[in-house]
Amino acid sequence: MTFNYLMLTTVKDAAGLTQSAIAKHVGVSQATVSKIENGFEEPSAAFLESVAQLAGVPVEVFAAHDEALLPPTLFDIFHKKRLTLPQKPLKKANASAQLTRMEVGRLLRTFDVHAILPFPSLSLDEHESTSEIAALVRAIWRSPIGPIQNLVALVESTGTPVLLADLGHEKLGAMSLPGAEYGGHIILLNSKLPASAQRFALAHEVGHLVMHQGVASPEMEKEADSFASALLLPADEVRPRLRNVRFRDLGALKAYWRVSLAALIYRANALGVITERHYRTLNMELNKLPNGRKREPGEFPLERPQLIKSVINSYIEDGYSLDELAHLMVIHEHHLRTKYLGENLPAPRLRLV
Repeated sequence: MTFNYLMLTTVKDAAGLTQSAIAKHVGVSQATVSKIENGFEEPSAAFLESVAQLAGVPVEVFAAHDEALLPPTLFDIFHKKRLTLPQKPLKKANASAQLTRMEVGRLLRTFDVHAILPFPSLSLDEHESTSEIAALVRAIWRSPIGPIQNLVALVESTGTPVLLADLGHEKLGAMSLPGAEYGGHIILLNSKLPASAQRFALAHEVGHLVMHQGVASPEMEKEADSFASALLLPADEVRPRLRNVRFRDLGALKAYWRVSLAALIYRANALGVITERHYRTLNMELNKLPNGRKREPGEFPLERPQLIKSVINSYIEDGYSLDELAHLMVIHEHHLRTKYLGENLPAPRLRLV
């Protein structure tokens, strides 16, 4: 097996491990782990087997040389990040996203995903506003007037996989990974968020992929938020319903438009149909709720991604076993069942080696 030292870093960070934890588990010095991770020393087979067991990955993952991976710094661009987000969960989420990209890429490399709709690429330099781009996306995706009933299904109809994942921190709502070797984007949604927050985070990441094409700008987060708001709440349709809106009316609007109370308040302010004083008052009332804005009342069911699960089922119909698919993706079958098929299985026991 040809060892790729970069994969040791990715696996380590994705599992939330440190060099000292690996050194203690394997029975070597931290300096040895450091030299191996930086490519100055070749690891033994026993070392790799032990680290694989600790991280819960097949030992073969350390031989991966997927050229389609973006540099880790680009992952810091394409996600809904807050300035207060701690570096540790961000680092872990970035590494987990890289592994997900490789796993999905291997699965789709020889599979022809049928895209019903195109995934647009629209530059702000060529259009007047994020609202105009959002309206164009709705038109391209043939969205009828009114709320988008299932945004996950709509995005996946473009051949873009959406995956639910524990991103490690509530402030990291989603991550989008621009197209790799098999040609498509991937979007990861924080599985710990309520449905309304997931929908806005998904629309935000769609905005990044549609408008920014991997190019960072100081205003890109605000632009993605503005796009998401316009995509989910088209101005011409929602403006009359939000004019001087009362807080007690927001619950019914949330149920209809399938967005959070916070998103409705944000949109009303952005459209200028409420005063700044009214905007502050609505936010204060939202913050007074028992669970504040983190867990609003009136949540609706989550939208469940289906694309990758349907691809796996197609492979199975063609005669593949789960063990063979796990081998194709270079993951354990337990990981395949829990992460990609949504099965609720107990965690495997760690076997010390």
